[in-house]
Amino acid sequence: MAGAFAGGTVRRIAVPGGDLVVEVAGSGPAIIFLHGWTLDRRQWRAQSALADDFTLVAVDRRGFGESSAPPDLAEEPEDVARIAAALGLARYHLVGLSQGGKVALAHAAANPAGLQRLVVIGAPLDVQLAVTPEAVPLADMAALARAGQLDAMRQLWLAHPLTSAAPPVRGALAAMVARYDGRDLVQPGRPLTVTLDDVRRIAVPAAALAGADDTPWRRAVAAAMAQAGLASGVIAGGGHLAPMDAPAATNAAIRAALA
Repeated sequence: MAGAFAGGTVRRIAVPGGDLVVEVAGSGPAIIFLHGWTLDRRQWRAQSALADDFTLVAVDRRGFGESSAPPDLAEEPEDVARIAAALGLARYHLVGLSQGGKVALAHAAANPAGLQRLVVIGAPLDVQLAVTPEAVPLADMAALARAGQLDAMRQLWLAHPLTSAAPPVRGALAAMVARYDGRDLVQPGRPLTVTLDDVRRIAVPAAALAGADDTPWRRAVAAAMAQAGLASGVIAGGGHLAPMDAPAATNAAIRAALA
């Protein structure tokens, strides 16, 4: 599989149940990147522009990409600490998109000693808001995965608003989803709950971002996190997958949040 960054170094890190694949490039303060659901570390290719100033660490989360560790959302916040330890990162920033953002929030809420700053983009929360969450066809996708109808499962997901993306990146998105095999739908592991109380426990500087064209609920969640004390921002020209379809604006927002 082609990686996230040109000239990146790929490593396998042992974690409970298997290993995680990480790709490292650049130099400077470290950023650990956590991709969204059904995607993999290639999601962060457009963030390679940050490699002049940062060491970029793109992760295939457990259950995705080339990682062999089984799906288990509740285990993933600790995986971040395992990655930092394996790479010798005494200090690091953390950036997560969507489900990866939820993992990042849970990790930050534990107030790990090495975390310096946090950025989440389009992250969900377990919260009741006036805006209704977008419906995700999880049951239908799981049924298709169990029946071995993986192409139909992927096409169902690619038709969803959360996978809407600018035409130039549709091919890259489809390539990542083509690798997604639905194993977390068939054997999901433990769930991960993150609330506004967890957000309020985050002690490091943190920013909740959302694409200007993300779904109303994702934008409302970002606003709720801003009310809970996080910095906030809107990524112009970006949808839910803003790091891919609005890379310049996303990179500028990440730089500002980590400054």
